[in-house]
Amino acid sequence: MIEIKEQAKLLHSARTAVRQCMALQAEESLLIICNPPNLAIAQAIWEAGAELTRDLRLIVYPVAEMNGVEPPKWVADAMMEADVIMAPTVMSISHTHARRRASKERKSRIASMPGITEDIFIRGLASDYDEIETVSRRLKNYFDLARSAKIKSPSGTDLHLTLGNPGAVSIGKMTKPGDFTNLPDGETETAPVSADGVLVVDRCGDYIVEPTRLLFKNGYLIDYQNNISGQRFKKLIERAMELDKNDNASFIAEFAIGTNPTAKVSGVVLEDEKVLGTCHIAVGDNRSYVGGENTSTLHIDMIVFKPTIWFDDILIMQDGKLKV
Repeated sequence: MIEIKEQAKLLHSARTAVRQCMALQAEESLLIICNPPNLAIAQAIWEAGAELTRDLRLIVYPVAEMNGVEPPKWVADAMMEADVIMAPTVMSISHTHARRRASKERKSRIASMPGITEDIFIRGLASDYDEIETVSRRLKNYFDLARSAKIKSPSGTDLHLTLGNPGAVSIGKMTKPGDFTNLPDGETETAPVSADGVLVVDRCGDYIVEPTRLLFKNGYLIDYQNNISGQRFKKLIERAMELDKNDNASFIAEFAIGTNPTAKVSGVVLEDEKVLGTCHIAVGDNRSYVGGENTSTLHIDMIVFKPTIWFDDILIMQDGKLKV
């Protein structure tokens, strides 16, 4: 049972989400889709949404096998009927055809919340999203202009990225038809063209829980450290490649810098990737980003703590501290 105090905090964050982030209107429909472990958050969103509109629907369906697996058809069909969709789920629907179709064809405004917990929901929606927007848009200028990036970290990352696609900001404000982001939010991202070198992942959910060395060549992940985390992560990638029937799950999908000052490293990728002072690299599907053309069942983000980052020859971040 959730204590009354916790319920009040959940409702407060839910009100921030539906009012400030989603800008839900009285004439709009709200669809909440969740898995059983996320029901308390979904119920708080329902209560907050019911204060604004009478057109609500809540769908609970089983946990998917991995991030990026399509929701059941009946869930996808329901998404095509909603103006606003909020998805506190265990596995991510962000990079699914169902989500992209609802965004592009139905013009639904969608917030995906993969792996979210009550603590993260409360903490991550306590940020000043105007400040997150300012920092994120400032970084976007560098993402847009740079043709390369170099990342180093105390744990051993030494990775070179070839860039060329525009940057994008995820700032928790979904006011226009078709807008999509995560909640909690706060990052600036792009779809890299290629990657070469060593990535030492400090955290990747429950897959990588200790610094783990991975090797990229020509954009593809080609080698995994022979520790428990590395081999567990390798099995995830191999399973996705088996489902895809190609090696797209091992191709670089995303490079991003977190911009949320109240987010904390919690072991949940949804929050970890937003922490100001981190960056993350993803492999797998990247069609949600401008210029992204890689199709995969999987999209998985890998977090680097306290990185030092250069765009071309400009120092952007040093040991996790922004320099611009």
